[in-house]
Amino acid sequence: MEFNLEHIVRKNIWNLQPYSSARSEFDLYGSGKKELTLLDANENPKGDLNRYPDPMQSPIKQELAKQKEISKDQIFVGNGSDEAIDLLYRIFCEPGKDKVILCPPTYGMYAVSAAINDVEVLKIDLTERFELNIDAILEKISNCAENEQPKLLWICSPNNPTGNAPLKADLKHDWQAQNYTHGGMMDMPFAPAFEAEMLDNQRNLDKLFGAFNGIIVVDEAYQDFTENTSFINRLEDYPNLVVLQTMSKAHGLAGARVGFAFASPEIIELFNRTKPPYNVNELSQKAVLTALLQTEKKEREIKEIITNRDFLAEHLKSFDFINEVYPSEANFLLAQVENANEVYNYLRDNGVIIRNRSSQIKDTLRFTVGTRKECKEVIQALSAFKTN
Repeated sequence: MEFNLEHIVRKNIWNLQPYSSARSEFDLYGSGKKELTLLDANENPKGDLNRYPDPMQSPIKQELAKQKEISKDQIFVGNGSDEAIDLLYRIFCEPGKDKVILCPPTYGMYAVSAAINDVEVLKIDLTERFELNIDAILEKISNCAENEQPKLLWICSPNNPTGNAPLKADLKHDWQAQNYTHGGMMDMPFAPAFEAEMLDNQRNLDKLFGAFNGIIVVDEAYQDFTENTSFINRLEDYPNLVVLQTMSKAHGLAGARVGFAFASPEIIELFNRTKPPYNVNELSQKAVLTALLQTEKKEREIKEIITNRDFLAEHLKSFDFINEVYPSEANFLLAQVENANEVYNYLRDNGVIIRNRSSQIKDTLRFTVGTRKECKEVIQALSAFKTN
């Protein structure tokens, strides 16, 4: 099936004439001029934050383009990933008419944004081991009439709250990177079993993206904590792919509320056309650019979190009331716990705040990986619960 962007975009968005702000008509931040008499934006002439921020976040996009090895035209900068999620509904989904596919258990904001935008949700559950059920997704698509095809397919990978990566971009790249990291040769031959898995993964990707004439959104909020290659590297292969990432996790800027969408220039142009003119404030833009340039600090903190993740996982497994600690490629651990509600309440009452995910997955608790001190506090509190 050949993907046609115009056919799936809401007609009012395709024909939308975006608001022309003063800072888009005159590019203050790209002008390079120091002495200007700025009387075009009805700003207060005095103050440290008296000027409107760069509406296109140009320095951030320039740095991201360099780091991700893509074009600036393939990057949208938003007020958290939540803005990108909402814009995807606004751009592609007619309220009261269109449908999207979710694969629960997964990030809850996809469903909330669907409800806000009056969009029907079709659910294809992950398998018992939290893998993507591609055959069920394809069957659901094939059973929908041509004029009722779902517009969006949401895939969180690594997934929240399960921690695993249900969809992988390129197993060959992952294998080479892992072997190189651990002292192996880049051109080592593949084991037959892995080669079969690699080919099967690629067939599934081609089948999924080829059969779905809507937008497949891969949310990579936790990408920095996995060795898997990013789907950003597959943008040229799949024109209906949108990848989401965020500054909230590995970069430690949850309070700044900045997220990114990566896609074809044509899709990014629709984001820019639909967004509010000044969607990311000046303070957040400065904080993000500073953080993007601190690559060594980021990598050091990621390694620390992964080390603490392994430390916490081993200790959680030692408690007899914790039946399973699921493998994680994120900055959290999901555990299946006997009397999960009781354990959660005990930890909460003793000042240790985790997340009870039993409403999504029976008897499960999610532990964010904190500092080593915080991990030890969790372990001590669980030890005290065991002795009660």
